[in-house]
Amino acid sequence: MSTTMTPDEWLADFEAKTAELQRNAAAFRRNLESAGTTVTTEDKSVTVTVAPNGALLDLKIEGHTELATKILALTRTAREQAATNVLDEFRQVTGSHANELDTDVSVPAPPAPEQQPVQPEEDFSEKTVYRKESW
Repeated sequence: MSTTMTPDEWLADFEAKTAELQRNAAAFRRNLESAGTTVTTEDKSVTVTVAPNGALLDLKIEGHTELATKILALTRTAREQAATNVLDEFRQVTGSHANELDTDVSVPAPPAPEQQPVQPEEDFSEKTVYRKESW
């Protein structure tokens, strides 16, 4: 025995399912944003903070602030170079459409050592260097 839905019933069911998917997606995003972690060695000499995708966000080495700052700066430079390499490959694939894309891959410079932020640098894990404007 098959039950037939009226168009209004079908639409109400569809809207309810869509609203549930939107709630689930929002919850997933909130959970994902908090999925990064900070880990400290047992002796508390090294602390590392990573984004949900594993990207290094912050590094503290007890007694070696300058070394930690240099490592973070190199990490930012390496991430930017890697993003540029991917972008170059992507431009070869997109060909004539490459100029239609927002392809800013810059990473902010580290703060001066005396002005170290209380919070880790901005997490770029969910930002993309490719934005399709219009093709």
